[in-house]
Amino acid sequence: MRWILVLMGIVGIVLQLPTSAPAADGPLAPHRIGNRTYQLFVPPGGGRRPLVIALHGGGGNGAQVAKSAGLIDKAAREGFILALPEGSSRFGKLETWNAGGCCAYAMRKKVDDIGFIRSMIDELERTQSVDPNRVYVVGISNGGMMAERVAIELGDRIAGAAVFVGALFGNEPKPVAAVPMLIVNAEKDEQVPVAGGTSTTGIVRRSQGMPYKPSRYAATFWATANRCTRGPAKTETADYVRELWTGCASGADVDFYIMKGAEHGWPGRGLGRPGVTRNTGKIDGTALMWDFFATHRR
Repeated sequence: MRWILVLMGIVGIVLQLPTSAPAADGPLAPHRIGNRTYQLFVPPGGGRRPLVIALHGGGGNGAQVAKSAGLIDKAAREGFILALPEGSSRFGKLETWNAGGCCAYAMRKKVDDIGFIRSMIDELERTQSVDPNRVYVVGISNGGMMAERVAIELGDRIAGAAVFVGALFGNEPKPVAAVPMLIVNAEKDEQVPVAGGTSTTGIVRRSQGMPYKPSRYAATFWATANRCTRGPAKTETADYVRELWTGCASGADVDFYIMKGAEHGWPGRGLGRPGVTRNTGKIDGTALMWDFFATHRR
């Protein structure tokens, strides 16, 4: 019973509105690596193309994040290959990622998600027309936490990372390489509070293994790791506060946003925890993600 309650709580940090897996807006081809799976969208066209790996939120799945964030439409327009790996779960649903300090089944079982994502990149670079200098990862909530781990441990394989309403935990190793980072958090997020600590939702809190560090900690962690020499340059509008670090090793700038008045969800999509999230801010997270990725390569 306790496992059921904990996994139900993970739905509180799922970032997509649908509670069942909808069909995404385009053809997704399933693939398997050992006992793990991912879905793939390859837009028409030829030549070497960027690869974007999108990591769903805790309790979600690849089809959900693809549909709710409009990622297939964006991939078709911009010409990037989209990979949607699936987390793991004791029950085959409500999938999570082992981000070190969160979440639930994957964390407690110490699932080797880094190994899985590394193998997926290897396979896609071997079998698809992927430009190895333009491999990116984006994640949301528990998936955002996992994207941080990918950036830390596989930074020599990726050209940039985008983290939406995610967090670090303070026990991270030194990144293997400088990685351009886009980090976006929500001012009124109760699932991953900007101030850090634990979720104010009890069942979600029990899915954590460690308290979150404050949101700005992740930005300063990466600014230090990337040896940035300028910033942060601060910009404030009615919708967000932005801090930007530049002059970083290998051009690996760090771009950090706090969305004013926003709650837990994919930025600007109006989608989050059913019945709870009412405002995900006015930043278009999908457009911001791609604009950031398009300006960086290894």
